[in-house]
Amino acid sequence: MSVIQSIDINKLANLSRLTLSEPEAVQAGERLQEMLKLMENLRELDLKNVEPMVAEAASSLREDTEFQGLSYEQAFMNAPQEENHHFTIPKVI
Repeated sequence: MSVIQSIDINKLANLSRLTLSEPEAVQAGERLQEMLKLMENLRELDLKNVEPMVAEAASSLREDTEFQGLSYEQAFMNAPQEENHHFTIPKVI
């Protein structure tokens, strides 16, 4: 297992849009190293004879029912602009 280097921590911090001081970067590196060590311990487990755990999750979603939607007039009633049955907005780029 490789050792986390400060350049890796700084790269991760940059990608995460975080500004870390040197002590914070060292602490983050140590914590990340601990997490990777735990993951390595999990890889060493012999799971060949272990059945996967499957649980039925109760669905809290409502039934998908058909209903009458908005008419064209209702949908575009308050639209600032529309063209060919589409909302029109100012160009952003």
